[in-house]
Amino acid sequence: MANIEKIEKFYRLWTSELDKFLYGYIYDEEYKPNPTRYIFSYYLTVLEKFASGKLEEIQKINLLSGIRGVGKTTLLAQLYYAPKFIPDYKKSNYGNILTQDYEKIYLDVSRLADEGITLNEFFDYYQERNGIRFVDLKKKLIILLDEVHYDEKWGLFLKNIFDGTKSHKNILIIATGSSALRLKLNPDLSRRSLSEELYPLKFNEYAILKSSIYPERNLSDDLAEAILASKDAKELFKYCNARQMDISKYFTKFPLNAEDDYLYYGGFPFVLRLKNKKSIVLELISGVVDKFITKDLLEMRQFSSETISKIKDLLYLIASSDSTDIDKLCNTLRLNYKTVRAVLDILVQGGLLVEIKSYGQKFVRVRKPIKFLFISPSLRVSLLNGILPTEVKGKILEDYLALIFSKDFYKKGKQYFGGLEVMHDSSYGGADFILRSGEDKIIIVEVGYGKQDEGIRQIENSGKITQNYDYGIIISRETDLKLINDKIIMMPLKYWLAI
Repeated sequence: MANIEKIEKFYRLWTSELDKFLYGYIYDEEYKPNPTRYIFSYYLTVLEKFASGKLEEIQKINLLSGIRGVGKTTLLAQLYYAPKFIPDYKKSNYGNILTQDYEKIYLDVSRLADEGITLNEFFDYYQERNGIRFVDLKKKLIILLDEVHYDEKWGLFLKNIFDGTKSHKNILIIATGSSALRLKLNPDLSRRSLSEELYPLKFNEYAILKSSIYPERNLSDDLAEAILASKDAKELFKYCNARQMDISKYFTKFPLNAEDDYLYYGGFPFVLRLKNKKSIVLELISGVVDKFITKDLLEMRQFSSETISKIKDLLYLIASSDSTDIDKLCNTLRLNYKTVRAVLDILVQGGLLVEIKSYGQKFVRVRKPIKFLFISPSLRVSLLNGILPTEVKGKILEDYLALIFSKDFYKKGKQYFGGLEVMHDSSYGGADFILRSGEDKIIIVEVGYGKQDEGIRQIENSGKITQNYDYGIIISRETDLKLINDKIIMMPLKYWLAI
């Protein structure tokens, strides 16, 4: 238990250095404000509703998860100084934020825990010092908590605030943590919080942050909706053909090889300041994996030192192979099935990997090869030190699809169809992805490489397994938009990068 003197010393030092600390996140080397990500607009809306007294009770506590390096601290810093980041043409929408008629506090909970001070102790002191009580706040207060999971009882702390402030709408908490599962499944916050996840950069966000190149407004949403909601291949082709000029104009703004630079090196905001230093970029991205293993993973579950020492090897084996056979991983790593499966589950729960189950797997007991993809292509590339064998190059495109399925398609599927399942066909010659939305809509997706007829066979093979499908999509890096037949369309990769 920390004494008052220790908490006061921490508070005084923290508040005196806060501006300097946060300025490193909100400004670049030329002292220009760093650009914001799309999710910043979402939280601006939350802040404006709070400042205008229109926040719903369930919105009082917002949990934001995401793996290391995706920009959670930067986002909180930008929200702390929100007026600096509202574009002039949008200021009329955020009048209550601009007037800043609220108090605010930003706290790095990892530093608090390092001093042996709990959230409860710190905010008891904060209330006493400022002559306020959360239970009957008269002035609005925003609390931004970074890495909240460093406090062992963070969930109970937030629950008590939620339950104790039911009589007013004068408090808003936005808290970040590395693990989506730890934040979402905290029993103390069931029905008391909203959750969002911050993912690695998509191509269009990478282009905005790196080069200030913006796609046409709503292009991303419109493309995702067309892919999921078209009646058949002809309707999807008609839509894509109508947007072909927009896609072309967008990509003429980029230098040659911009797509490859993104896929190999562009998944994380922290690499954007490093110009032409690819070896350093790969090293820094590899550090995301190392820190996850040495810090986040151990907080989620205890493993033996022997198992921990083999996790990087396990990730390398996944990165260098087309599919994942868990039994083969067990033999190679000399670990039992239960341990390997537990490690893989944690890597998925922690946000590094995305598990794509085999079509029909839930109905059979047979162990089928499972597809594990990385949440960013850059993670696979860094694990392979930038050297991708020919047979693995297509996997980085699948990683990108895993990202946009997780970030965009699941939300669209839930919004318009009541849900979306993303699977793959594990049989020989099967397609890379099978999307099932609603009750019975099936879309089959194959990543091709521009060769004549490549992908058609895989889609047709998977069509037999699913017994029927609405349409198939071949994603090609080289060829033009093409309607192959009544059931299959070939879409250039550029359409998907624009999502």
